[in-house]
Amino acid sequence: MSDKIVIDLTENFANVGKPIGYTGEFDFDDDLLPYPNACLTCVQVDFDVTFTKPNVQIVGKIVCHIQGFCDRCLDPVTEQIELPFDQIFYKDGSDEVDNYIYCDSRLDATKAVHDEIVLSLPSSLLCNPECKGLCPKCGANLNRQQCDCDLSGDNAFSVLKNLKF
Repeated sequence: MSDKIVIDLTENFANVGKPIGYTGEFDFDDDLLPYPNACLTCVQVDFDVTFTKPNVQIVGKIVCHIQGFCDRCLDPVTEQIELPFDQIFYKDGSDEVDNYIYCDSRLDATKAVHDEIVLSLPSSLLCNPECKGLCPKCGANLNRQQCDCDLSGDNAFSVLKNLKF
């Protein structure tokens, strides 16, 4: 596995307008994830790459495999997240600013895939959407057991209920 997504466009240049498939499996830095104590075990891409003269369009999907811990109850989580990908790459030297570019017959899609992962992942890693989390007093996992803690008293945030907007 590689940590770079580099696509050779030679075949695309010879077949203007025809989508050509590209697939691969990659390792990326765990710094991409917004979740503490989680890691990307694998990133798979399945793209159709089309040379549209002078630009290159890539359409497909990114599949991320994530291992970590639930943000609410700390149970282990293994998740597979599928993200759509649709991006245009401009020829190096074009006037397009803040866009992805390609040089000669080589297109490095690594940054575009990184950006898509960072911008598209959910903000929380959960074992399930209805996770009840941990009891703030005794620490019991409320998905597995009910505790008898009295949570009706004041806490550090109770003053917020008196705020008027």
